[in-house]
Amino acid sequence: MNDNQNVEQSSGMSIVCVSLNSAIDKRLLVPGFQPGAVNRAVHADATAGGKGLNVARVAQSLGATVLATGFAGGSNGSWIMNKLHEIGLPHQMVPISQESRICLNIIDELTGGSTEILEPGPEISPEEKERFLALWRTLCQPGRWLTLSGSLPRGLGDSFYAQLVAEARKAGANVILDTSGSALKLGMQCGPHTIKPNEEEFRQCFGTDPRDHTAVRQVAEQLGGYGVQSLLVSLGREGCLAARPDGRLWLAVPPAVEAVNPVGSGDSFVAGWTVACSRGLDVPDALRCAIAAGTVNAMSPSTGQVSRADAEAMIDRVQVTPI
Repeated sequence: MNDNQNVEQSSGMSIVCVSLNSAIDKRLLVPGFQPGAVNRAVHADATAGGKGLNVARVAQSLGATVLATGFAGGSNGSWIMNKLHEIGLPHQMVPISQESRICLNIIDELTGGSTEILEPGPEISPEEKERFLALWRTLCQPGRWLTLSGSLPRGLGDSFYAQLVAEARKAGANVILDTSGSALKLGMQCGPHTIKPNEEEFRQCFGTDPRDHTAVRQVAEQLGGYGVQSLLVSLGREGCLAARPDGRLWLAVPPAVEAVNPVGSGDSFVAGWTVACSRGLDVPDALRCAIAAGTVNAMSPSTGQVSRADAEAMIDRVQVTPI
C-alpha cells in the first residue's frame, strides 16, 4: 500500500484523523519516580503519537477505515511514518523542514502516577501550511468524518482549526474538534459537528460550571447557532455529559475499573465517538462506544491501544442516563 495515498476501501469512506503536532510518544516505567533525582526506567517503549494519531490508531482498531494526516519532519518524522507503516495505518503526512517533537510519559509503577513532559514542537512555515491546506481541501468530501485533535504547532495561528472547520463544512463534511483555548473558541464558531472540552476547558471557554445542567443546555443552544450538533464535556472518572442544541442532555458513566495508564483515554473516546457517528448511531449509543473505548485504553499500559473485542464487551457496562 502506498503510504502517501488517500485510501478509500469498499467498506466505506475513510475517517480522516488530523495530527498537526505529531510526536514520538515515549513511555517510561520508573518505580518510585522522584523529581530532582536520578531515576532509572525498568521499561521503555515508543509509539507514533500526538493526539490525532492516537485517535487514528484506535479508530482503526475499532474496525473503521482510517487515513491519518498532519505534519512530520526530520528523523523523528521519518520514525513516525515508519511506525505508521509498520502497524498498517494509511497516512498522508505533509513533510516539514523542522524536527517533529518527542513527548515523555513517566509512569510510577508504585503509585500509578503519570508525569508528562511535552516538547513544544516545530514551527510550520507559510509554504508548509499552504501544502496542508491544499491536501485538506481534497480530503473534505460530503458526508466524511474528520477529527481535529490537540495543540496547534507554532506558525499556524490560533485560527487555523477554524479555517479547517470552515472548509470542511463548506464541503458537507463533519468535523469532531478536540482542542482548547483560543483554537477551540475560534474553531467552534465555524460549526464543527462536535466539540469535546474537558471540565476545565469548559469553564475557561464558557465561564460556567458543567455540573450546572441548565448552563450546559444554554451553551449547547448557543453552539447550535454556529452549527455545532453535539457538545461533549468530559468529567474524567465521573464520565461525560452530552448536550444537543434542542435541550436534550445525557450523562454517561463508565464502569469502575483499575486504571493503569489514563494517557490517551480522551483520544480513544474521540475515536469511539467518531466511529459510532460515522455508523449512524444515536447519541446514547455513540456515548457508550466512546466511553467504552476510553475505559479500555485506561486499563492498558500503552497509550492509544484499544482492542475492539474488549471495547465491545465494555459497551454494555456503560450507563447512559437522560437528564
